[in-house]
Amino acid sequence: MVSLNLETTMDSDALDFSVDQFGAFLATRSKAQQARERLEREIKSAGAGTVVTVDFNGVEAMTISFADEFLGKLYTALSAGDHPTAGVRLAGLNEETREAIDICLERRDLIALALDDGPTLLGRTEPLQETFDAVLQLREFRAADLATRLSITAQNANNRLKRLVDAAALHRRQAAVSNRGGKEFVYTLVGLAG
Repeated sequence: MVSLNLETTMDSDALDFSVDQFGAFLATRSKAQQARERLEREIKSAGAGTVVTVDFNGVEAMTISFADEFLGKLYTALSAGDHPTAGVRLAGLNEETREAIDICLERRDLIALALDDGPTLLGRTEPLQETFDAVLQLREFRAADLATRLSITAQNANNRLKRLVDAAALHRRQAAVSNRGGKEFVYTLVGLAG
């Protein structure tokens, strides 16, 4: 396992959202909708350069319907580009909350970055786990670096990276100069301190 120091980088603002403000046992879609809408308002107020940490410390359990309404819809909106951020990560998960989130994300074919016990992916990870493992090794890289590392085509690497960026698990910035003509991007794990 790779040991990484995941902090908010100097060029990013931080937003910590404590889910336990809604209770230790989370149920009902209406309560989840209230939580999601509050988080969405805070994300909008914080701005696009913000790294968001959704903190589940103090939450003992939640229903799958709560997880779906809260995080399933949030990650669907993130994938659609509705909430520009510098990234979103989940923290403070226990076995119960992790399982509910995993099930909800798998059903929606989504992924999320979790930080407990090192950075991991939750949700529909099968095609992306190998890519994520390479991301942890490379730390900062271009799509061509990933393609070489995994012995895949550049197009395949870009497709995999797009899913990680859409899930707000990777930060992407345009490279200063491209050797290949056209746009080229540099990728880092959300909140990775250099």
